[in-house]
Order: sequence, then structure tokens, then C-alpha cells
Amino acid sequence: MDKITIQVVFFAGLRKYFGSKTSVSVDSGAFYNDVINELIRIKPEAEEVLASSRIAVNEEFISLNERIASVTTIMLIPPSSGG
Repeated sequence: MDKITIQVVFFAGLRKYFGSKTSVSVDSGAFYNDVINELIRIKPEAEEVLASSRIAVNEEFISLNERIASVTTIMLIPPSSGG
């Protein structure tokens, strides 16, 4: 199966694990959840934060069970609290 490369931009607490951005390769036709799984494979210590993070594409949150379309850059936003 062909691979696609996805650029991932990180925010807040995820930056301590990955910096501000990185790229991962997943099978074409993969789901956004597959990107999360690949990132967990790379940095298992980030699993808890990754599991509760949201993915945004074109400034809109998307579901992890959606197939990756023609997107090459996504944003990963961990949960945060503030006041």
C-alpha cells in the first residue's frame, strides 16, 4: 500500500514531546486515528496526552475515525484548562 506523509503541528503540552512540528507516514486511505497511533509508536510516553488530544484540519476539529483526505498538515491540540 502507498504511504502518505502528514505534517503535524503541535500545541501546548505536546511540544515537550515532539517540538512544534514533525511528520509521520501512514498508509494512504488511513484514518486520523492512525496518525495518533504512529505518534504513540514514536513517543510512547506521550500516549496519555495524545489519547485526549483533538485534531484540527483547516481550522476545524475533525473526528479521529474519518479517513485522511488530501490533507498534508494537521494540528494536534491537547486538552487545556484556564481561567
